[in-house]
Amino acid sequence: MNQPLPGGGPPPLPPKSTPSPPPKQRMHGCLIALIVAACLAIPVLGIVAAVALPAYQDYVARAKVAQALAEAAPLKLQVVDFIAAHERCPVNGDEGFDDADRYRGATHAAMAFGETDDGVCAIEVTLQDERSEAIDGQRLWLEYDVDGGTWHCSSEAEDRYLPADCRG
Repeated sequence: MNQPLPGGGPPPLPPKSTPSPPPKQRMHGCLIALIVAACLAIPVLGIVAAVALPAYQDYVARAKVAQALAEAAPLKLQVVDFIAAHERCPVNGDEGFDDADRYRGATHAAMAFGETDDGVCAIEVTLQDERSEAIDGQRLWLEYDVDGGTWHCSSEAEDRYLPADCRG
């Protein structure tokens, strides 16, 4: 009875099952679409920024010129009153008119009063904007037509920065 089994021992145990590695997760369609969209969005945003930034800078420059004109508007009435009272064009230093540099504002460095080379009474506004070379240091003239009682605007700045009534 105690005889060994042929082959020398108990039957072998079945091999231990090793856990199989989890199946590889594949990218879902939504994730792939998101990656592709991100890759396409970067160049599109770059192009939009390249177009929008200069347009915005032009817009800001036009706003600065318009603001300078608005700040000069009350001085036009003062010039007209001076001409009516003194029968001549005022200059900086006359009664009611300070030195040109004292009129410094956020959009302009100075305002000068006097006659142009053509003998026209004018206000010369020197524009100021460190961020815009296109208008920084450019001059704007408001010329008064005494006979017609009207003001005319002109400037050495590019027309695209000027209001419609100041364009050459």
